[in-house]
Amino acid sequence: MKHLKYFFLTICTVAVLSCGEEFLDVNPSDSLPPDVAVQTVDDIRTVLLGAYSQLQNSDYYGRYFVLVPDVMSDDVKQNSQANRAKDWAEYNGGVNDIHAIPEEIWTEVYEAINRANVVINANVEVPAAVQADADQLVGEAYALRALGHFDLVRIYGQHYGFTSDNSHPGVPIVTEFDPAAEPARNSVAEVYNAVIADLNTALGLMNQNRGTGFFSPTAARALLARIYLYQSDWNNAKTMADNVIANAGGLTSNEDYVARWKDRGTGPDVLFEVINTDTDNNGSNALGRMYINEGYGDYLPSDDVYNLIDPEDVRIELFKIDSTIGGGDFGYRRVDKYPDQEGRDNTPVLRLAETYLIRAEANAMLGNEAAARDDLMAVRSRAWPTAPAVNASGQALLDEIEREKRIELMFEGHRLWELMRKKKGVIRNNCTVPPDLNGCEINYPDHRFVLPIPKEELNANPNMTQNEGYS
Repeated sequence: MKHLKYFFLTICTVAVLSCGEEFLDVNPSDSLPPDVAVQTVDDIRTVLLGAYSQLQNSDYYGRYFVLVPDVMSDDVKQNSQANRAKDWAEYNGGVNDIHAIPEEIWTEVYEAINRANVVINANVEVPAAVQADADQLVGEAYALRALGHFDLVRIYGQHYGFTSDNSHPGVPIVTEFDPAAEPARNSVAEVYNAVIADLNTALGLMNQNRGTGFFSPTAARALLARIYLYQSDWNNAKTMADNVIANAGGLTSNEDYVARWKDRGTGPDVLFEVINTDTDNNGSNALGRMYINEGYGDYLPSDDVYNLIDPEDVRIELFKIDSTIGGGDFGYRRVDKYPDQEGRDNTPVLRLAETYLIRAEANAMLGNEAAARDDLMAVRSRAWPTAPAVNASGQALLDEIEREKRIELMFEGHRLWELMRKKKGVIRNNCTVPPDLNGCEINYPDHRFVLPIPKEELNANPNMTQNEGYS
């Protein structure tokens, strides 16, 4: 594969440039095989920091991987001057996207996977005194590899459940560097199995919590809870969520909720996040600048999602008025969830509130409706203390859980995946897509709910196949 062949050659070079002075203590290793380049715990830590830094990239969690599925959903509408993800917001994208979004996401996520693979495949022998530290770092690498494959299969493969046996095309599973490899796409079932296996391996190795900028056992279980939810594996989703909720501490208070978003620190309920520092951030290419007037301001919150929020709900404060937008279909409201003008907002990947709502849905599907209502209200009443109790059952209860998740996780890159796993189309009642593009109502199923495989990848690898509907 063209984009996988050169990844190892650039791993440590890029890492040195992006991860600070710690890299200066390690000899350059961009031309050495993993078993020579990575020999000590410090070497492992260095390369692993490079894998984490890859998540900051503006084509991964730094911007597009979060932005694109949201602009394709019913939570976001494009501003009149929208440009950077315009084709995908309008469901008019293809392999010739001028911003190369399909190619760049593919490239950057696989580079993150390959950086993790350097750690996983190093087989470093360390003194017994630091074995636990080494195990923790290797476990984090397995978790990062799992996250990368899971993210790729979501954005380039139709959702789990699209076919009865999930044999439809996913993405190549890459577990080692091979410059001559020309892998075919694994099925979605195979990718999910590999991701779950990697996370279980990670759980067998990790033994520490190094902070929200690093994977921990709790964060790995939160990711597993999400994956099992996507598979409709309600029992395993509940089991993982039970463990996370028991060990993660409580939800952020109502009083601190908005401040945690706006003060640039760790956001509310964060279990794992991509941290952007004063010196290590995407600046003008950051996620938040796609929404704020001080940035590009390309995208606006839809009335569809805003109107779900009660005026007494503290989450209403995650919007701000901007009289320059122009009114009409565009309104005067902006997203204020990532307000830093320098692009230094952290990007949440896994949050405790999501885990509560995962458990709520799992409990509802398992018939434990009282427990489901309790979890739903834990999230809702935190944000809206005067919220009336939920007494719904059956589908009405599931609808309430979906509503709460839509509000709580708005603009965090979840909404499209939630619609897909429930086999729902995208209905934009508050739509600013030009009428001739037919982007206001996209019925399920549709090939455009996933991105095309990059043409550069197809040209380089004869075993690669394109997604249906793209040429």
